[in-house]
Amino acid sequence: MWIVASYAVIVLHALYLCYQTCGALLGLRSRRWLVPHLMAVTWGVLIVVLQGRCPLTVLEKHLIATSGETPYTGSFLDHYVFGTLLPDGSQAWVYGAHLAVIVLTYVVVLAPALGGRTGAVRP
Repeated sequence: MWIVASYAVIVLHALYLCYQTCGALLGLRSRRWLVPHLMAVTWGVLIVVLQGRCPLTVLEKHLIATSGETPYTGSFLDHYVFGTLLPDGSQAWVYGAHLAVIVLTYVVVLAPALGGRTGAVRP
């Protein structure tokens, strides 16, 4: 049962990272989405910059240990992404790309409000 709960936390963690990456696009529906998204981005940046411990990773490791298994060492991304899905040493590139996508989504969402054009270019 505890191992199943840890899998649920893994899925939640992955969904959180997806939201962190592209969640600003929800601002196209309502700008109210931007505040919680900025909070999620700020949290993620602080965890990476300060090398803090993500509570979801801590919870997952606790559930794994409670199930009788040995939890992995390091971060969620180090365990599931770097060296598994992407090569070791790609962390800086991935973090940079992640931040670039976030900034790009804010440009898309906020450009019309800041006087940017949408639609076809008029002569």
